[in-house]
Amino acid sequence: MTEPTDALVERCVSATYEELPEAVRDRLKQHLLDFLGLAIGAREHAASSPAFERAIDSLESGSDATVLATGETQSLGGAALLNGAFAHSLDFDDTHRESSLHPGSPVIPAALAVAEREDASGEELLAAIAAGYDVTCGVGRAVDPDAHYDQGFHITATCGTFGATAAAGVVAGLSREAFADAFGVNGSQVAGSLQFLKNGAWNKRLHPGLSARRALTAVALAEAGFRGAEAPLDGDHGFFAAYTPTPHPEALNDVSDRHAVLETALKPYPCCRYMHSAIDALLDVAADVDAADVESVLVDLPKSGVTLTGTPIADKRRPENFVDCQFSMPFAAALSLRAGDAGLAAFLDAQDHLDDPELRRLMDATDVVTTDEVASLFPEQWAARVVVETADDTHERFVDTAPGEPERPLGWDGVTEKFHELVGTAGVDAADADALVAAVRDVDDDDVSALVEAVRVATGRVADVASD
Repeated sequence: MTEPTDALVERCVSATYEELPEAVRDRLKQHLLDFLGLAIGAREHAASSPAFERAIDSLESGSDATVLATGETQSLGGAALLNGAFAHSLDFDDTHRESSLHPGSPVIPAALAVAEREDASGEELLAAIAAGYDVTCGVGRAVDPDAHYDQGFHITATCGTFGATAAAGVVAGLSREAFADAFGVNGSQVAGSLQFLKNGAWNKRLHPGLSARRALTAVALAEAGFRGAEAPLDGDHGFFAAYTPTPHPEALNDVSDRHAVLETALKPYPCCRYMHSAIDALLDVAADVDAADVESVLVDLPKSGVTLTGTPIADKRRPENFVDCQFSMPFAAALSLRAGDAGLAAFLDAQDHLDDPELRRLMDATDVVTTDEVASLFPEQWAARVVVETADDTHERFVDTAPGEPERPLGWDGVTEKFHELVGTAGVDAADADALVAAVRDVDDDDVSALVEAVRVATGRVADVASD
């Protein structure tokens, strides 16, 4: 093994609950609750959900782990894939800005599946999730997010495979040598293309689930004595050589010293994170401006944000489906100015009105650019400047930090409110939702089985009602 892989292995074999500061434990629980809300609630609203379930039913068998959205049991790989895919299906999951990825949706389902199989404690689960976040975000920083995107890769899918393997391996109790083999297997697994942007395909939603399932495969192979490739990150034909022109392996030097979850944001809006600072600014403008008076909108984002949400501009001004809307800055601008809201309900409602003339007029009036001012702050800050012109005035706003970032945290109140909205729209009643929140907050005082049972009670009642 060479130094970058050594750094990942060392982080994993030293993972314990006891070494986590109280602030990290508390934040991990918030992200766990956010993940559960998404995995349960998003299934209801994503048109891709039935296809995911039919495919897994035809491919997988077993009953070792729980599908959170239904309370039903499935194979380890099947449950991890579905839970990860559902959690990412609304693009509403947590985001680490420096590595430009979503760590929770690949990491938590892999850890949870193995924890359920092993009857692990809540402390073991939190320690594993922490290691998974650190590895995912560390590899993401090392691969150079901008360059990785320019190569056409979805960084959550690729780097999430390493992090999910770290989390699953910690729960499984892999040895140092087995972790090296598992990461060696990862070098032949990482995948995830940005081509979904072309036609609003469901691939992106699938990616974290695939990462979680790949992790379970890598861990199972390592447990069975499989010999993985050495130097999977920085070898001559390793991950860095194949996936980025500008690797920064030194970014992994402190992977055991940083608590990535403390650097990770929770989303208030169900769309690409690059748009959130702009949405925040536009909602502020909307309080002062009548949408009918708007003549032009200029949105200044980091370069990767323009790539994902503003190019090609003609396509971004004519979203045809939910995925298109999640990656359209013109749509988000029009929605924010017209509805004065960009939450889950507003996004879902707008899907039935994409041909609305006023919405289209506002999208046509929106341009998306990047400037040195905003670009120079990235990746430390995902800032945005918006300029809204009316016949009588110019309204300009600059937001350097989006809501939900560690500097502007949602906190328990915000995370719980989001959780209730998500699971409530999936039919979970308030009392069951409260019980699930309590189970998450007390997860380190019990076994994972108590958390899973709270999920099964909540989602099982929904299934019972549906079958009556």
